[in-house]
Parts: sequence; C-alpha cells; structure tokens
Amino acid sequence: MEIFYASKKKFKDAFQKIIESNDSYEIGEAALPAYSHKNPLIDWLFWERLKIAYKYASSNGKTKNKILDFGCGSGVLSYMLTKKNHCVTACDLELSPLKLLKEIIEFPSGINFIEGDILDKNFEDNSFDIICVMDVLEHIENLEPYIKLFDRLLTPNGLILVSGPTESIFYKIGRKVAGKRFTGDYHVTNISKIKKTFNVHFEVKTLRKLLFPLVFFELFTAKKITCINEVK
Repeated sequence: MEIFYASKKKFKDAFQKIIESNDSYEIGEAALPAYSHKNPLIDWLFWERLKIAYKYASSNGKTKNKILDFGCGSGVLSYMLTKKNHCVTACDLELSPLKLLKEIIEFPSGINFIEGDILDKNFEDNSFDIICVMDVLEHIENLEPYIKLFDRLLTPNGLILVSGPTESIFYKIGRKVAGKRFTGDYHVTNISKIKKTFNVHFEVKTLRKLLFPLVFFELFTAKKITCINEVK
C-alpha cells in the first residue's frame, strides 16, 4: 500500500494549495475540499473508499488490467492505479480541476484522459477489465444509458466497482457538520437505488459499508450475469 499512502500525501498537499487560491464550483465538484478536510473522520471516509478501490482493482487476478475511471474528478485513483502498472482511461465531464493539479503533480503519461460525456465517445466492446465508478452516479438522473454502456464496455469476466452515498439521516447530518461545501443537495439518487438498477443487469455483491452501523457510504461490485446456455 506504499503507493496509496504516498499518493494520498502528495494529493492532499496539492489540494490544499489549490483551494487556497481557487475555490470554484468545479473544485467542489471534484471533491477537493472533501479530500483535504482537516476532520480525521471525514478524511478517513473519503480516502478509505479510494483505498478499497485501489486495493480491489490491483488484486483482481491480473498484474495489468485495462481500467476505466468513470467520473475521475481529481484523477487521484487513476494516478495510483497507473503507478501500479495498470492501463487507465479516465473520463469526466469537466477536467479543469485536473488541469490545475497537473501544474503541481506530474501524472504518469500512460493515463488516457477524456473530457466530456462518455456516451458521446467511441469505445470498442469489451474494452475494460474493470470500471471504477466512485461517487458519481448519484448525480445522474437517468442511469440506464450508462449502465448499458458499462455492460458493453466490460470484458466477459470483468467487474464494475461502484461507490456512493446512502443519503441517510446520519449522512445528511454529517454533510452539514462538515460544512457548506458538503450539503449534497445536487444528489438525485442514493446508493440503494443505484444498486437496484444495477441488479437488473448484473450480479451485484456488497463490498463494504462505511461506517457500519451508521452507514454513510456503500461500495459494491457488479459482474456480468452468465447465462446457462453460455456455460454449456
């Protein structure tokens, strides 16, 4: 986990420098205030999800996976996975926070960054072994087009790793305690509803709940459903 902890320190220092001079809406959307928060519990909650994703993706049976980081935000997960020699494509609607980070941090040249809606991009079928979707889907009202795209892009034995907020009363109280940049008013759904939508198309398995029993976030994996006829 040396890569994770070294990357965390490097990015937290960079986030704090950026926020001191630029506190725009895009900075908040990329969660820079959350990942550089001084509260130890908030710090742990946000970075623990990346730690789980990094560890799980890095131990998925292959030393070099083809990974899609959907809604990459600051690019920190892409950075860590590329340092682990995985081949990463990172996409987001807006990459302006990432451009600011690149002035401070040198990203590995192997990351393929794509700006814009992934629905408008051309990818071949079965392009990725792993698709990471970390705290993104709660912002999207109509998930079906994206879930169908994930299904097409995923290799037969691949998996999707999803994280999202519960929007429980404890979560909402926690957001208010954390400060005005953490209200979450722009979330249109929660991890429970997201999970049900995935369950129609994939085999879904809960990976982790943070912090049980007062669950603020949940992570789950989704794999393609193997038909009986295909097995035969």
